[in-house]
Amino acid sequence: MSMRLYRMLGLVLVAVGATACNDSAVSATSAPGKKSPESASAAAAKPPTPVTIVSPAYRTRATVLETTGKVQLNEEQVVLVNAPVTGRVVEVLARPGDVVEVGHRLLVLDSADLGAAKADYAKAVSDVERASAALKLARELLDAKAIAQKEVREAQNDERKAIAERERAAARLRTLGVPEQGLPDIAARADASTRVAVSAPRSGVIVERNVSPGQVVSFGQSDTPVSLFVIADLSTMWVVADIYEPDVPKVRNGQSASVRLPCCPNESYEGKVTYVSDSVDKESRTVKVRIVVPNRGRLLKNEMFVKVAIATATARVLAIPTSAVHREDGRPYVFVEKADGFERRAVMLGGDIDGFSEVTGGVSAEDRIAGEGSILLRKGAK
Repeated sequence: MSMRLYRMLGLVLVAVGATACNDSAVSATSAPGKKSPESASAAAAKPPTPVTIVSPAYRTRATVLETTGKVQLNEEQVVLVNAPVTGRVVEVLARPGDVVEVGHRLLVLDSADLGAAKADYAKAVSDVERASAALKLARELLDAKAIAQKEVREAQNDERKAIAERERAAARLRTLGVPEQGLPDIAARADASTRVAVSAPRSGVIVERNVSPGQVVSFGQSDTPVSLFVIADLSTMWVVADIYEPDVPKVRNGQSASVRLPCCPNESYEGKVTYVSDSVDKESRTVKVRIVVPNRGRLLKNEMFVKVAIATATARVLAIPTSAVHREDGRPYVFVEKADGFERRAVMLGGDIDGFSEVTGGVSAEDRIAGEGSILLRKGAK
């Protein structure tokens, strides 16, 4: 019985060994011709990167004159607000930095002159009414042959004088800011107020204020500040640049100019030359050039110093894409296409032109060089 059991156990072990040998043979046979999914996806994720071949081409480059300048308010867009009448400041309604529209109330004055002007207008209106009534009576008496023609003419003359005086008084009130619709109340003596509101004559930003409550301001007096308010349109600014005498013939009206701020050297503001001074500054020995520049984002501030580049002329230069230029120890070079590959060649560069670099030596327009993707050639080129 035990002998029979040993024989059965031996047969089972032989069968298991044969099965294991067959499995290993199958796996060894299939391994060389089959790739795992991970290796297949890795191979698909690394496609070859092409190298673009380009030729140097001629491009238009502007000759630039670089100098410095100072930002100023556009004087053609500035208005000065003065006192229309002598009086005491009761209330100030605006401050520097406020954006105002036409008619915005800036301050209120209490003026005895306004009261006198209103009284003059009311008197002038009464004189016109009296002169008109006298002329009417004179004509009636003339029709009744009670007076001579001479007296009618005198009445007509008196009426004309009274009308002229009324118009003068009304014009004086209008200059003080009294609206036309307010004149009937003044004529009827229903409005005897001595307060006048000074309003903004144009829209813009208040850049200066020289008045405070309680201050006495005078109309046309030298002891009054030059202006109570300064309102400016800041959408455009002037940049006054200094041009040295040898460079003056290069600058003309209408030339394009680029302005850069010290705080933002990578941003430029484009403008046009609108004025070249006819005199030389005796202290700096420079000619002042005015450039009108749009004030994008209101970053240009009055009295700010800036860098100015004026495009004085244009020239055609040979240029290559900036992506084709490489450097080693500060020396630029490119890869030139040859029959058996690429050759590394040193070049001499000029300025930048919108994604291209001016090349002054090393390659010609007939050469073919590597552009995009040329960085892959740095190890294999000769």
